[in-house]
Amino acid sequence: LLLTSSPFHSLRRLLSSQIPPPNPLPHRTSALHTLTMPAQLTAALPSYSPAAKAAGGSSASCTASHFLSYPTRRLRNGVRAQVSTTETAEPAPAAPAKPVKISKKQDEGVVTNKYRPKEPYVGRCLLNTRLTGDNAPGETWHMVFSTEGEVPYREGQSIGVIADGEDKNGKPHKLRLYSIASSALGDFGDSKTVSLCVKRLVYTNDAGEVVKGVCSNFLCDLKPGSEVKITGPVGKEMLMPKDPNATIIMLATGTGIAPFRSFLWKMFFEQHEDYKFNGLAWLFLGVPTSDTLLYKEVWNSVWLYCW
Repeated sequence: LLLTSSPFHSLRRLLSSQIPPPNPLPHRTSALHTLTMPAQLTAALPSYSPAAKAAGGSSASCTASHFLSYPTRRLRNGVRAQVSTTETAEPAPAAPAKPVKISKKQDEGVVTNKYRPKEPYVGRCLLNTRLTGDNAPGETWHMVFSTEGEVPYREGQSIGVIADGEDKNGKPHKLRLYSIASSALGDFGDSKTVSLCVKRLVYTNDAGEVVKGVCSNFLCDLKPGSEVKITGPVGKEMLMPKDPNATIIMLATGTGIAPFRSFLWKMFFEQHEDYKFNGLAWLFLGVPTSDTLLYKEVWNSVWLYCW
């Protein structure tokens, strides 16, 4: 950039007065000196835009931002001039506060993992009845176990069951989790039982062999008076809402109806001093045939109650 036009005369005089004397040894090179223009001189300089120059326009008509976009210029006599400006940046807007999520894991009064696989609670089968009809593709059973009040639970929790016997490695069978199908008071209303809804698992593998599920067949074959090893209870993410005015939407197929049976039992068939359901309950239940509809008597009773 040659400072020959009239607007740059002042800059030339300023730079000439600050150029160091030539080096007496011609074979040695001196370092470049960096100068900073005064703010008054920077404001008086016209703008320079290569795009405007190529278009045939006058450089004086360009804005100051075009000139300042080239902050470093190499001048004659090896002097470098640098234009610097200071702008005050606006403070960034504060990030919106994230909503605080209230986890049900902090819900007080919910018991979890009172009994573990190494020390399970041993209850007894009080009732085991088949729910599906003769033409249903498979068997589903409803069973009631005694707990004597030692396995406290809430609607929406699960328990684990350990089948009798050993696996192929000679070790005890691992527990299987099942959703609780009864309210906290139990089917008998004395808080001393727990109920499950279990489908018997039987299928044929690729080799043509009939395979039976270990725990489901153990449970479906239980006779009244038989012992059953229980763990838990577990789960806090699907608890029944405490708000009696809540709108509860339930979707289930097959044995997935178990936790919602416990909900409906408490909402419509029990009396509590501190709870009376006044909200809305929506149940969407999918079944392939009428013979696979579980708990028909419950739905008929709820229908009569609502009307």
